[in-house]
Amino acid sequence: MGHKITCVIMILLLSPLPIMESTSAQWVPAVELECQAVHPSGNLEINITLDSNGSDYADCTVSNPNMYQEKISISFSAGQLASAGPTELYVEANSEVDFQVTVRADIMVANQTIELKIIAEVVEANGLPPPNSASSESNLLVDVTVYDEANETEKVISKKSDDLSLVYATSSGAVLLLLIFFIVLKRRKTMSLI
Repeated sequence: MGHKITCVIMILLLSPLPIMESTSAQWVPAVELECQAVHPSGNLEINITLDSNGSDYADCTVSNPNMYQEKISISFSAGQLASAGPTELYVEANSEVDFQVTVRADIMVANQTIELKIIAEVVEANGLPPPNSASSESNLLVDVTVYDEANETEKVISKKSDDLSLVYATSSGAVLLLLIFFIVLKRRKTMSLI
């Protein structure tokens, strides 16, 4: 009997069959976050006027690389700008969820560039608190431009009136030149007659 047990153990040890199957999925809670602006500049752009607020948004994707569902907490800050978006998301195993974060500027804001920070953190792994701290962060810039409509209108009117003045001055100069030319011609005729 002992000889049979030894043979079975030897066969198992020398067998080319893998005992454990390897997987690419992670077992420790993890999260990946990617956010981007919708403008070619790569920054969010807020244009505001004297009588209206402005806003813009970022498209974000949060990914769960694990074999179990994760509950993700989303937080965002943009200095003096108001920001809004989802605060919690459930992300299924080996999948991702898309969401948007919106920023808004009030009328009293000046021209400036402000950093928008978005953080995704795992708060539950398969319904339980995570054994480790797992988070991911994305930073974007927000360009705030304030337009003073009254000043812009005055500049346009001023520019147009300057252009018209130049046209009037040019046409008046041409009329004056023609008048002088006719006077000189008339004097020559009268001189030649004398």
